[in-house]
Amino acid sequence: YTLLELVGSGQVAVDIFDLSGRRVRQLYRGPQRSGRYAQPWDGRGDDDRVVAPGTYVYQVRVDTDEGQEERSGVVSVAY
Repeated sequence: YTLLELVGSGQVAVDIFDLSGRRVRQLYRGPQRSGRYAQPWDGRGDDDRVVAPGTYVYQVRVDTDEGQEERSGVVSVAY
């Protein structure tokens, strides 16, 4: 993901959810400045166990002084 036009830094959260909306993995939480970032996911949940094959939703959320921006997409897991 790419963060553009941030003045200073924004609080970023990158999470993976199953299709029922349950968060299965928190990939990143913390401050980031404008730039290009990647948060690879190894297919494991917060409990460090491999998740079931299927479709998952990733969400990138940025909190700034001017409000919150959120983007999401899908990722598939197959073994």
